[in-house]
Amino acid sequence: MESKADVAHVECVAQLARHLASVPHVHIAHPRRSAVAIVIRLVISTYPPYTPAQTPEATMQSLHAFLNHPLVSSSQAQVLFIQRAQHSRDPWSGNIGFPGGKHELCDTSDQDTAERETREELGLDLKMGFVHLGQLDDVAVYLLGQGTRMAVSSHVYLQTQEQSELCVSDEVASAHWIDFSCMVQRAERPVRPFSREYKSIGANIAARIFPKYALTLPWWFRIASVGLGNLHYTVLPLPYTAEHSVTNKVLEAGPNCVRVSDHVRFASDTELYLWGISLCMVSELVDMSLPIAPNRSVASPWPQLGSWLWTDINWVQ
Repeated sequence: MESKADVAHVECVAQLARHLASVPHVHIAHPRRSAVAIVIRLVISTYPPYTPAQTPEATMQSLHAFLNHPLVSSSQAQVLFIQRAQHSRDPWSGNIGFPGGKHELCDTSDQDTAERETREELGLDLKMGFVHLGQLDDVAVYLLGQGTRMAVSSHVYLQTQEQSELCVSDEVASAHWIDFSCMVQRAERPVRPFSREYKSIGANIAARIFPKYALTLPWWFRIASVGLGNLHYTVLPLPYTAEHSVTNKVLEAGPNCVRVSDHVRFASDTELYLWGISLCMVSELVDMSLPIAPNRSVASPWPQLGSWLWTDINWVQ
């Protein structure tokens, strides 16, 4: 039986494009919106001509011709990730994710937001030399006890022309092209929660429910902290190489190795640690890319309680 990880990357990209074109995405109506760009490139020495199209049908025809070109058909796919720079006012400071940001008044759509933010953060113009494949389901940014705070829209792009090197802004610590196989392999060989291979980011439940008492630590808060325990958010390790990475020279740093718990950091010297809504997006991206849907996705984005509590109960956000 063919391994999912052995499926040709070009076939995965073609399947993704077909799914995005035929399956309507789930829209979350919320006044506060953000958008990200999921950028895919194929590692090839020379890009064949790509004919831009104006209609969905013509776009699929152009994509088919491009992906079946001899220069492209056996190539490997990579996905672009960034690590956000360290900023005290940024709630996602240091996190691994995709280029993007909040909707501004100048944006006429979520797609405009994703393209503008990618241009500002990486100097990458997604209107030139890229094709917009479609949109994944919106993801809700949820805070425990506070409900949905924002909806995030994710737009998928495929590079069709040679591009200059990424130019990272002061909002970005580093940018990395990650091999698509790293994500597909996890779908085939899922990691059991709290096993030796399992990595997670922990969040104290009491601190999430009563954030203003996390600094003063009254006696009842300390008891609640121990009694309620932690939520454990699954982490997907993504190996990276210097050859396919760009670091912010001004910040004088590569991937920022700030520790976020006793067991995991946002990045190490060899891996990026993906979690939360970005992991949710990657899971859907992989699911829609495989010819046969996996029995399990890349990883569950839902947090779990500690192993000594009710480990088989998931917290549904």
